[in-house]
Amino acid sequence: MRNQHILFLAILLVFSGALFAQNNEVHISPKGGVYADAFPVTISCSNSSLQIRYTLNGATPDKNSALYSAPFMLSNSLKSRSDIYKIHISPDDEFYLPDSVTKGIVIRAAAFDNNGNRVTPVTTQSYFIGELGCDVHGLPIVSICADSLSLFAHDTGIMVPGAYFDPQDSLWTGNYYQEGRDWERLCNVEYYTAENGIGFNQQAGLRTHGGNARRNQQKGLKIYAREEYGKKRFKYKIFDDLNINNFKRLVLKPFKTAWTEAGLQNYLSYFMAKELNLDVLATRPVVLFLNGEYWGIFFIQEKPDERYLENHYNIDPDSPDIISSWLGFFEEGDNTNFNELMAFVRSADLSDENEYRHLSELIDIDNFIDYQILEIFASNYDWPANNMRCWQAEGYPWRWFFFDCDACFGNSSYDFYEQATDVSDDVWPSNATSTLLFRSLLKNETFNQKFIDRLKSLIHNNLAYKNTKPQLTSAINQLQDEISHQVERFQFPQSFEEWEEQCNLIDAFLRDREETFWQQTCNLFVLNNDSITELTCYPNPVPSGETINITVKSETGNITTIDVYDLNGNYVYCQNIFLQKGGNRLKLNLGNRKGMYIIKVGKETCKVTLL
Repeated sequence: MRNQHILFLAILLVFSGALFAQNNEVHISPKGGVYADAFPVTISCSNSSLQIRYTLNGATPDKNSALYSAPFMLSNSLKSRSDIYKIHISPDDEFYLPDSVTKGIVIRAAAFDNNGNRVTPVTTQSYFIGELGCDVHGLPIVSICADSLSLFAHDTGIMVPGAYFDPQDSLWTGNYYQEGRDWERLCNVEYYTAENGIGFNQQAGLRTHGGNARRNQQKGLKIYAREEYGKKRFKYKIFDDLNINNFKRLVLKPFKTAWTEAGLQNYLSYFMAKELNLDVLATRPVVLFLNGEYWGIFFIQEKPDERYLENHYNIDPDSPDIISSWLGFFEEGDNTNFNELMAFVRSADLSDENEYRHLSELIDIDNFIDYQILEIFASNYDWPANNMRCWQAEGYPWRWFFFDCDACFGNSSYDFYEQATDVSDDVWPSNATSTLLFRSLLKNETFNQKFIDRLKSLIHNNLAYKNTKPQLTSAINQLQDEISHQVERFQFPQSFEEWEEQCNLIDAFLRDREETFWQQTCNLFVLNNDSITELTCYPNPVPSGETINITVKSETGNITTIDVYDLNGNYVYCQNIFLQKGGNRLKLNLGNRKGMYIIKVGKETCKVTLL
């Protein structure tokens, strides 16, 4: 009975303490955000008997922190003097030390009793004042504050080479490569926009993110909303084109993870992917400040995990299987069904319609086609052996996430079908295991027809230069005013001019890719000429400069060409065409030519006179 009484008193004390802390929160006014001019700030607590102490370097206040006594004016003197940008958080070959960095003003405050015990939660507000030299050119701001030891301590800091760094293996070792809850650190995260002010301000968990790029000075990060930190979700409509305002986890992808100094490849791919039948990660550019210091351009985005599926499909987060490798490595659930899927693919003859029909019940064929087309069109060199993630849940077949296109838009003439159908035993970037499903499906006529029909639609619409050029222009316009700050901070890109040049190369890729992608598709889908059974041209004769109507009947669907010769057998014109099984109606214009010409499709020919 006595033990129960003690337990009751203990619970009462804990509850009372929590209630006391809740009722004695510290307030900093005005709230943080993006402002043009400086102003005075007031820190207050409803319990006047408590002492308010605060820090200006992102650290959690303690009993030795500065004592607040009266309102003060925001000024450059309040900017952090810790200069954490000087800390070597990457191997020496990746580290660049600027002369200085832009800083905001971060105020973290809490109340303490007379014994020096903190009795309230920590309140954090960050200020980015144009008048004080902090202009991010209209981009949203993410401000992260965390204790220095959590970030930079040799044994426990998540952003340094630290105790886990091996100089003999500098590419893949370091504290920043450690994963899991043991390497999650408490932080405070604020999200601000110039237009709408505060988005959210709360405590969260912080981890590093990404693959080999973790060794970069500008590191990828993940933030986790958890009840133990105060709030279960980040509640704000971060992405203008996504009608979701409730996120459990978010990724901060750095500008520097791109494979060229354009820095925007992954962001550009999002514009292309979001209208397709793909599970794509919403993303937008932001500027990151870490403990008040400028940390460059990042892209805040969704994370391809069970919480994404909860948000987009209302799927119980405990139910899906999420696979992160063609070898069957899994992030959530288990790999039993995936391994069974791949075992079926290895043993099946997918040219057989019954077996193809069975596979169509296991995977979302339309999703897989869009996934393959966009990865191949964009020439994602870091794929398919890497950056693969798919999922299934009850009532849903296997579907593929589209993500991480940092290695895209490089060489428009590279025949990426070769990489997508590779049969080697290489580890990376492609191998027989990672291409097995696509290669097996290419044996099936129905799949080929669906693939070609979909590619035809996309290449003339979504992926046409007339559509991708404005998408690139939009991305450039959003970033261009902030690029000089990114240059000064990390020397990536090396200069604004180099950034412009790299963006121009992407523009050239998009301009040329339609034709080269088409030709590479023609090379893959070689038409059996015997399948062409009828060719008709009308009107005949036709006035010079006017359109010739062509009817082609084919026993199969595929890609071929319309070839035009003069009567001497000289080749004068060629046009690539898609053919569906059955009848096809096409149009041909030979310009101002006159005379008699032979039009050939497959083995069928017809003569046309141009007047």
